Amino acid sequence: MGGFLVPDTYVVQAPGTTDMNVASIIWGISLAAGVFTASKARKQTWGVYKRTGGFSSYIIMVWLSWLASSIIGVVSWLYLWGTIETSFWLFFFLLVAWVFQVQCIIQIIINRIALLMRDRKIINRMIWSCALGLGVVNISVFCIWIPARLQISPTFVHINEIWDRVEKCIFCLMDVALNIYFVYLVRSRLISNGLTKYNRLFKFNLFMIFVSMSLDIVLIGVMSLGQGFIYVQFHPLVYILKLHIELNMADLIAKIVKSENNGSSYPSSGNKQSGSKSGGVRGTTNVGAKNDSNPGDPRGFRMATLITANRDFDNNHPSSSNGGGARAMAGIQKTTEVHHVIDEDNESRTSSTTELQKDYAIV
Repeated sequence: MGGFLVPDTYVVQAPGTTDMNVASIIWGISLAAGVFTASKARKQTWGVYKRTGGFSSYIIMVWLSWLASSIIGVVSWLYLWGTIETSFWLFFFLLVAWVFQVQCIIQIIINRIALLMRDRKIINRMIWSCALGLGVVNISVFCIWIPARLQISPTFVHINEIWDRVEKCIFCLMDVALNIYFVYLVRSRLISNGLTKYNRLFKFNLFMIFVSMSLDIVLIGVMSLGQGFIYVQFHPLVYILKLHIELNMADLIAKIVKSENNGSSYPSSGNKQSGSKSGGVRGTTNVGAKNDSNPGDPRGFRMATLITANRDFDNNHPSSSNGGGARAMAGIQKTTEVHHVIDEDNESRTSSTTELQKDYAIV
């Protein structure tokens, strides 16, 4: 074969006409999905840049995931077509791109969960435990998948047939578990406390869990298709669609927090600050603590908690011109300001809309 580290006993498994037709169709769909996903990512990126003058970790992970999927799609199709020869470096760089795929998608989901979590320590544990857990799986795939693709020995080929499916099941379970936890937080911290407008997010996320699981099942199923490498062409499509789901989730969150909450309202102060059109209400954010300004009101309590979670999660912009010193402080705060901004047409909305968009880096 002439490729790096390819043994003399290597047997070429050229794809048939049907295999190439399937791979080409899937790649074409991946390209189309990639264009739509890139367009949505560009809008969110530009929105973040206009507001902050920079890019958040969320935006960086979105583009890394998109770029990794695009690279895998191009390289795998060229390999199947015969333009790229078999070599150790081919399989190595495909796995490097795959690592960025899975790690970024999981961290994007955790980024969404962090919106509803107050405790930065818990978020850090979640980030690092998932990253390290996936890292162990990633390393095992490097040690098994590459020797199997190079046909180093029948033992590696047999082990890879089993482990390749197992690691995809592990990723699927981790994806589902994180999404279910997010749904639980939306239900327990928002909807159960009167924020009924988040029912849309709850239902949408449940449906997306089913879609995401279906994509993983399809990917596992196509591993038995053709000469054994065709399934790699499905990777870009599956992960591009997962990324598109996350971008749509971000857009939905932005729309919901801007919308009015049916059946509930938040307390507001009639006092206006000097030089501005806003009044403030102070409330505690410690879970289980009383609300000093409005005791017994779970709605004001939860809104304060949500704002605190947003501020704590994104340390790229620890200060803000609105909200005074409470927002400028980093870390977990016991108190926060919940302002009601009065628009020119005298319609009010909570400042959590602006702050959620800023910290979650969505449009």
